[in-house]
Amino acid sequence: MRRWWFVCGIVVLLLTVLAAGVLPVLAGTQQRITVTEQFVAPNGKIEKKAVRVPCPPKRVVVLGAYPAEMMKALGVEKAVVAVDNHTKEKTQWPEYVVKLPDVGSSSTPSVEKIIALKPDLVIEAFMKPGLRSQLTRAGIPVLRIYGYKTELIPTEIRTLGLAFGCRARANDYAAYIEKQWSTVRERTGKLSPRQKPKVYWESSLGDWKSHGPGSGAHPLIEWAGGTNICAGQDFSYPTVTPEWVAAKNPDVIIKYLKREQAGWTVKGTKEDLQKLEDLRRQIMSRPALKNTKAVKNGQVYLISDLITCAPQGAAGEYYIAKWLHPELFRDVNPEAARKEMLEKFYGEELKGVWVYPPLK
Repeated sequence: MRRWWFVCGIVVLLLTVLAAGVLPVLAGTQQRITVTEQFVAPNGKIEKKAVRVPCPPKRVVVLGAYPAEMMKALGVEKAVVAVDNHTKEKTQWPEYVVKLPDVGSSSTPSVEKIIALKPDLVIEAFMKPGLRSQLTRAGIPVLRIYGYKTELIPTEIRTLGLAFGCRARANDYAAYIEKQWSTVRERTGKLSPRQKPKVYWESSLGDWKSHGPGSGAHPLIEWAGGTNICAGQDFSYPTVTPEWVAAKNPDVIIKYLKREQAGWTVKGTKEDLQKLEDLRRQIMSRPALKNTKAVKNGQVYLISDLITCAPQGAAGEYYIAKWLHPELFRDVNPEAARKEMLEKFYGEELKGVWVYPPLK
């Protein structure tokens, strides 16, 4: 009997030691979970892949302005230790990115700089596969989050919510975006093909570079009640010819521009607006476009990339819908929708000019 009590005492002592020493270590160990990342092939088809990530990540390198924006909206931006140079130097939004070091371009970052920062996660949108492999071999998980593929945005937000342990906030954010899109689609859902204006959407990457299926702009055009003239293209981002666009004779032309191309966060002075007007006139004066319905009817618009193929595209979609179907969206104030989104999820006020010409 004494021996039995002695054994029990030893067991109790061991359990006490474990509870005092080992268990706290285990409790402090970072949990890992499996999430699903989305990959969009050049033909627009979506492939899925399981990725093991820490939960929550404590040191994150973010390569891309839109994932950086999502981090801000989810309230986990303090975990970001570095960004890509374009986000830091060109986009400069959200403002927290300006104070962070950069690790080079988003597609070809410096692996050495990333490793030196000791991140427990890298978030990327289009990093070269070879560089991604180098990071994973170094033991650093990599998660693809586009942030500009419209149809994937709510899913990607919820994926980040899982990884960062903020599911409720992520669901609110994603649901808000989905609600705005649903409002637009409900109003345009019964339009016949003949009622849908033909749209030529030109990329910020250069003249005659457009958007087909699989791009962020394609669903925005369709949901707003338009017909994308590049819908039949085999690539998500086709380069078209001036003659081809002229033959399609679009009813509406939309050019989306990056901040550095148009100065979208300006205050709206006469000089600022003149710059936008000059850009618009350059498009309208192209020989191949001069005789299109869009130019003849003045249906040529400029819009910021931050409010189109982006999380804030949920508010930007109202501008597009109002351009295509002003009668259906007579009661909608796109500026008010964007103001609400900025205040609700980013804690910021609406500033600057983001579309041109301004809505009347």
